[in-house]
Amino acid sequence: MKTSAQSASTASRVFRTIWRSPRISRVGIAERLGLDKSTVTNQVSRLIEMGLIEEMEEGAASEKGGRKPIHLGIRKSFGRVIGIEVQVESYLAVVVDLAGEILAVRSGARHFDSAMFADELVRTIGEVAGEFGRGPSPLLGIGVGMGGLIDHRRSLIRYSVPLNLTESLDFGKYVAPRLPVPSYIENDANCCAWGELAFNRHEELRDFLFALAEFRRDPTSISGYGGLGVGFGIVLGGRVYTGAHGNAGEFRSAFCEGSGERQFAFSREELARFATDSEVAARVADELARNMAMLVNTMDFDRVYIGGDIEGIAVDLPALLRRRLEENWMYPFPKGVEIRYSSLGEKAVAFGAAGMVLDRLVVEGRLPGLGEAAS
Repeated sequence: MKTSAQSASTASRVFRTIWRSPRISRVGIAERLGLDKSTVTNQVSRLIEMGLIEEMEEGAASEKGGRKPIHLGIRKSFGRVIGIEVQVESYLAVVVDLAGEILAVRSGARHFDSAMFADELVRTIGEVAGEFGRGPSPLLGIGVGMGGLIDHRRSLIRYSVPLNLTESLDFGKYVAPRLPVPSYIENDANCCAWGELAFNRHEELRDFLFALAEFRRDPTSISGYGGLGVGFGIVLGGRVYTGAHGNAGEFRSAFCEGSGERQFAFSREELARFATDSEVAARVADELARNMAMLVNTMDFDRVYIGGDIEGIAVDLPALLRRRLEENWMYPFPKGVEIRYSSLGEKAVAFGAAGMVLDRLVVEGRLPGLGEAAS
């Protein structure tokens, strides 16, 4: 007889499989997870009863005949999650349903002073949750994405150059308990990787790189590090890789000399012209491409996503990266790496934060119904 904890874990696995593979059948779930068909049937029935999933149209019968399989899908109206990107002078929030459809967007100017960061974050999230938390479907969770060293396992902000946080802040202690629903924090580039994993319904993503490049135009960012920030979200084996110390994905160009907060071998004055000077933009983008090429070839990623403000800059980073990948590859056959823009532009981090929080809710069994599934 299964314990309630084992049953809840199985329910989460079944739900996550349906979420990641829409239109899968009960038989398909059993085969993918290595479970008895009766176990899957019981769990599916419970999840349907709780309103988390729903039956869709019948599939085609196999060549051997028999009953047609019934496709299953997430009941996207079950709930919504909020993803928020925090920058030093602004924020951007999206409300997303369980299928990854953006229901609403809100942005605004907000100065996140380092001395009052926790209070400002709570106020901002509270305003967004107050506006979008009520509706036909309940608010299930909130995810926050920001630049810096974030220990998401401990809900700890360790350090952030973009937000001028030089001392650690315990998000789990000083922010999350003051919010109405489960809330999580993650590095902005990692959020972007979570977004692809959570809501990409057409491909089985295993090993890829998400390069987030954002240009901050506020005076604090310009004077501090030139305004251009780059981070990588790394996915290995279908999971976001955070490294031995939680710092994986932090970027500083191999062409930089000495210490400092600039990520490229350019002056602050040059970096400040990144969005307006095409010659500077091309040189900076090429330096980024050269760094990325070594990483992509070394790690053998099969695809690269590029997101953030750089999507709107007049420079073809995918073309630069393809050229640098070929130059960095020493073998006579092509590498075969797919490179594409994320298509989410400025919403990439907030959208990814929503995907991250939804994944955490599923894995932790914190979606209503998952923690009380029948055995």
